[in-house]
Amino acid sequence: MEAAKILTRSIVCFLFAGNSLISTAQTSEPEEWEDAYQKALNMRAGGDLFGAIESLNNILNSRPTSHRARLELAVSYYRAARYEDAKEHAQKVLSDSSTPANVRETIELFLDQVAAIKAADDQARHRFSGSIGIGAGHDDNVNVGPSQDTFDINGSEFRVLSGGKVQSDAYASINIRGEHTYRMAGSVGIGERPVQMLWQSNAAVYRKEYQDEHAYTTDVVSLSTGPAWISRTNWRAAVNLQTDYIRLGDDALALYTSLNPSYTLIVGDNEYNFRGQWMYREFMTDNNTDREGDRFGLGFDFLHRFTSTLTFQTGINAYNQDARVDNQSFDAFEGYASLYWLSWSNGAIYAQANYEETDYDGEEILFNTGRREREQRYVLGMTHNFNEGRMEGWGIGARLAFTDTHANIDIYEYDRTEFNIDLTRRF
Repeated sequence: MEAAKILTRSIVCFLFAGNSLISTAQTSEPEEWEDAYQKALNMRAGGDLFGAIESLNNILNSRPTSHRARLELAVSYYRAARYEDAKEHAQKVLSDSSTPANVRETIELFLDQVAAIKAADDQARHRFSGSIGIGAGHDDNVNVGPSQDTFDINGSEFRVLSGGKVQSDAYASINIRGEHTYRMAGSVGIGERPVQMLWQSNAAVYRKEYQDEHAYTTDVVSLSTGPAWISRTNWRAAVNLQTDYIRLGDDALALYTSLNPSYTLIVGDNEYNFRGQWMYREFMTDNNTDREGDRFGLGFDFLHRFTSTLTFQTGINAYNQDARVDNQSFDAFEGYASLYWLSWSNGAIYAQANYEETDYDGEEILFNTGRREREQRYVLGMTHNFNEGRMEGWGIGARLAFTDTHANIDIYEYDRTEFNIDLTRRF
């Protein structure tokens, strides 16, 4: 922090020295040059940093000995976090034997500070973080059994076998996550303001083990990586490549591969997020291979901060899932709305409601009709993070979720309630 303050003071002196230099060494400049020079400074003051850099470079192309323009260019490159470029242009003025001693002294201080900032920036280029969480809970419909014991097939009544009826069970879970962010040097010129480019990678392992119904124990291993761009103004974007390996019981179930681009625009207390997805689902069990295929989706999210403690978010998503057979291909539409309230120090309560409609292609075997579903899901939860004492660095959470699914085919209708508590340690 102190180095940054010194650097700020140095830049002020640096600019003053540059102006005094030009007044003594270049007392007469053409009017069009002065206009271009002032225009470049006005562009920088107005936030168009890369426009100013382009204008100052144009000036230097026609007047390479203009130290005043070169000094301003060095400062502009510094503000864009392009330290090597800033150093190069400041060094050219310093190397000129006609540069006054007081200006040379200021430039040397500027170069020392830029070197110190660059070294600190290089050391902080990699950032690692992660978490480990353990949990326990209860699921009253592990196997997604139908709500009814009997159902109709073409006018005949059938009864659900005991193995297909609703099964409830307790479970334990563990969730391990690791994240790495590499912040690339300098910045890129996308729009007027500097844009920081990152490369983000994540790895996660999740296991949900049922106490008695082991056939439904789930393991998921996820890996993702991709670039991200963060503007100094009001937007960010990312492209994420992800793969998810899923096991069910003792068998490998599926491998999902997806590409997920997103763009977020921030306007005051609002955020507008646009996202897309391509996914290929590959199944590894014979009875699921008909479900293989591509998924294409588009989504939109809106977030509004009412206060510093209360946030509202809503969104919609639509996608098309292809498959090898028609009755496993479908179109889906879903929407959600949620509230997040920081209701006490280090703690929050949240609630979310989801709605999804799914329309399958083709006809369902035995029922001679296309399958249509409508799912409603409600979630209520709380979190608390400990910042002191023996539990410092840990967080606790509780979550209750209820799912109500209606379908035009009775066997696909079900209710499900899940409750879990978890402890998470972040590092």
